Amino acid sequence: MKKVAIGCGIFLVLVIGTVAILFYILTRPKYRDVSSEKPFTEIINQKLTTKKPTLILNYDMPKYEDYSYHLEDGNSFGMESDLKTVTKIPTGTEFSIDKIEIHSNWVSGSSTIYLFGNIYSEEKQKSYAFQYTWGDYHLLYEDNPYWTFNLAFWQNGALTEKYYIELP
Repeated sequence: MKKVAIGCGIFLVLVIGTVAILFYILTRPKYRDVSSEKPFTEIINQKLTTKKPTLILNYDMPKYEDYSYHLEDGNSFGMESDLKTVTKIPTGTEFSIDKIEIHSNWVSGSSTIYLFGNIYSEEKQKSYAFQYTWGDYHLLYEDNPYWTFNLAFWQNGALTEKYYIELP
């Protein structure tokens, strides 16, 4: 009887462990570098210039500690949030994008494209490593889901094409 109880205990621990490992594998966020794909090849590692004023916001949940600020141009959540404004970046400020990744969260099914870059504030005499979200993923009622991109703070005009970027 004691051997049966020990066997059942070991089996139960193995089943619970297997379920926990599978849950972790299936629900962890996934990401992929998309810097070498269109439309990002035009902006990666280039000197770009802001075409409208932007804000650098303090962000307590960055994707990477190296890029701990959120850059806001009115297309994202930052203007409506209670995030603290660190500085205002005027039109005509140079910046660069270091890497671009697409992140997918399998729990919620959402996908976001993050641009990671650096911008220098003349007023504060300081460089800020930022993250910026860009793009809308059109998934519902679509046989072939695609991305579109609104007018960003460095562009003269919005992109008009549909981009079929594979999720991680």
